[in-house]
Amino acid sequence: MPVKAGERLDPEATRARILKAASEVFMQRGIHATGINEVAEAAGASKLTIYKNFGSKDGLVEAVLTDRTQRVRAWHEQAVEQAATGRERILAIFDLVASWYAEAGFRGCAMMNAATEDRGHDGAPRRLAQDHLAFYRGLFQRLLTEAGVRDPETTARQLVIVLEGATIISAVDRDPGLGAEARVIVETLLDAA
Repeated sequence: MPVKAGERLDPEATRARILKAASEVFMQRGIHATGINEVAEAAGASKLTIYKNFGSKDGLVEAVLTDRTQRVRAWHEQAVEQAATGRERILAIFDLVASWYAEAGFRGCAMMNAATEDRGHDGAPRRLAQDHLAFYRGLFQRLLTEAGVRDPETTARQLVIVLEGATIISAVDRDPGLGAEARVIVETLLDAA
């Protein structure tokens, strides 16, 4: 990817370009299988520029995952805000992920993929994945409370299990239909709650 004129002088554009390229390469090949040279080539940046911006490969991984989780949170909050009621707001999240599962190149949740690659370590991927799951639990608990569910904490945990389980299975089986199946499970959980 050639660097556009003027981007050399725009550190934010350079950083954003590196984050985007690294995110794509990491999702395609995996974090451990990807070297800085590959990221540099994909980003049209030098290794020195990457190290100046992120300090190390671990710093780059953390920045990619942090950027990703911020975008995912905004994406979910926007879907929730556009839905009418507590129950419909919860279902809107599952409708959103169902459309994500159907996207070309869907490879699952970047956070969970990174955390599983980071087995046995308590590095940034694991910590950020835990934060990501906590975000979902908090979001669901808030929406369940608004909907008047008896035990929002337990039901929120169950919804996270359905969401992440469907995401993993959809990615592994390459089955975008799991989004619709997850929604049916969620409706059943909400009816029982």
